[in-house]
Order: sequence, then C-alpha cells, then structure tokens
Amino acid sequence: MSNIDIRSKIRPFTRTATYPTGWGGKLTFEQIAAQVSPRAAWKFKHFSVYGQDIPDSLQTGLMKLWEALSETPDLLADKGLGDAMWIVIGASNSNWHVRYHRRYMTFTDVVGDSDYDDADEYGISGLTNPSEWWRSNERWAAWASKVDFRLDITEAIHAIAEEYADDIKGLVALYILTTSADSQATLDAHNLAHSMVYERMTAIKHRLQRILKEYEPIQPRTWQERLQAGEVEPYLRVVEHYQDKPLALFALYTLTTEAQVRKFARDEKERKMITYYRKKCLKRIEAAYGWAASF
Repeated sequence: MSNIDIRSKIRPFTRTATYPTGWGGKLTFEQIAAQVSPRAAWKFKHFSVYGQDIPDSLQTGLMKLWEALSETPDLLADKGLGDAMWIVIGASNSNWHVRYHRRYMTFTDVVGDSDYDDADEYGISGLTNPSEWWRSNERWAAWASKVDFRLDITEAIHAIAEEYADDIKGLVALYILTTSADSQATLDAHNLAHSMVYERMTAIKHRLQRILKEYEPIQPRTWQERLQAGEVEPYLRVVEHYQDKPLALFALYTLTTEAQVRKFARDEKERKMITYYRKKCLKRIEAAYGWAASF
C-alpha cells in the first residue's frame, strides 16, 4: 500500500460542536451549560423548587436543550443568555417537583420539625391501617400490639385445648370455632352428636370472651373530636411551630373553625398561600395527634 493510499484514508479528528449564540458568539454546549446553569438554579430556588430537586431539574432542562440544538444548531443565534435560561427552565419539568412537595410532606421534614423522640413510630404503622391503629392499646407500636393480640389469642386457645385434652367433643368444638371447617362434616367425621358438641361450643365461646374481654374495640375518634374534647396539647405544639408565619396561623384557624379562607386573604396570592399552609398544617396536626402521617 502506497503512502498516497494511506494518507487518503486519514481523517481529521471530529471537532467539538459549537453553536452560535446571541450573547457569546460560537460556544460549545459545555460552555452554554456552564453559563446557563447558575442562573437557572437561582430561578428554581425563587420558584420554591427544593434544593435536592434542582440538579434533576437542571439535567432534564439541559438535556432537552441539547436535543433541540442537535436538530436546530442556530436555535440560540438570536437569543440572549436570559432566553436560553428560560428555555432550560421551561423544559425542566420542575413544576412536578413543586406540586409533589405541596401534596406530600417528606419524612425528613417530619423528623426535623417534630418534637417526637421516635418520629417513625408515628409515621410508619407497620402492617396495619389507621383503623387498626386506633384499636391498639399501644398506639406508639401498633404492629407490636397486633402481634401481642394474636399471641394472646393463641395462648388462650392452647389453654382451652389443654382443658379438653381428654374430651374429644370439646376438642372438636374448639376446632369448629377456630377454623373455617364445615361443622356438619366435622361432626360426621367423628361420629358425634350435635347437642353435646354445641353445648361445649357455647361454653368455649363464653370462656374466650372472658379471657379476651380487654380487647374490646376502641371507637376511633378524629383529631377534631379529640380537640373539642379538650385534648389541646398536640394542637398547641402545631401553633407554636407556625407562630412566626401569620398565613399559616390563619390556615390553622380555618381548619378548626367554620371560617372561610377568603375572609383572611387580601388577594389571590395570599389565598393560594393559605390554601398551601392548610395542607401542611393538616398533615402536622394529624401527626401531632398520632395519626399515621402521609409522606
């Protein structure tokens, strides 16, 4: 192969792509991103985007700007730096993060802003739902209470089984009561009379009721009912938390009375802020009164 053939196949290295801009001439995408990012980040903070969400928002916006420049290299030729910043912000989907944090309270916020020793015991109810939590005697450990309840039932059944260890009719009665087995089929399988087995079933029911009488369901009460009944300490903790935020105090007042938001809002901006604080205050009140919080 001659030198001419070799040289004819040599190609120069691909140059870094540059894009014409209206504020700095031809710039690489890295240079554009370096100049746009600080300004966009400041605007994100101004628009109440959480700090941990700003990098993701920037990456999304810059990625879409790069895709747009790949298709239209002269996109920024007649645009200033501020225009480029707004393109990035508009493509960042940062509004999703703002709406998310208005709807949910993060667990770190609950832990950092609360006075609880173990906030997770109020925010995580284990394998239970709110109604089971209310029926628990140990509301700080609802799942443990549920386990204890089942263990106590098991122990009660074992105690009764030992009493009827030598009485097949009593054991069959206990089996029918504590399983989903068909009672008639069970009686026929053991060739037992109905009257004698059902007599023992009645006695076992009464015995179980006496042993487990302390587990009668507790009627659940809402935080409003507990507040009206005079349980004000949790509510006062929430008031103290927002004592330096007048709009939040207005929101608390509307939550605990029949007052309307428009009574306190002087303009549309204040109305939106009071509505925003109503959601945050409600979650904090529910956590303060022991409800499982929504994160």
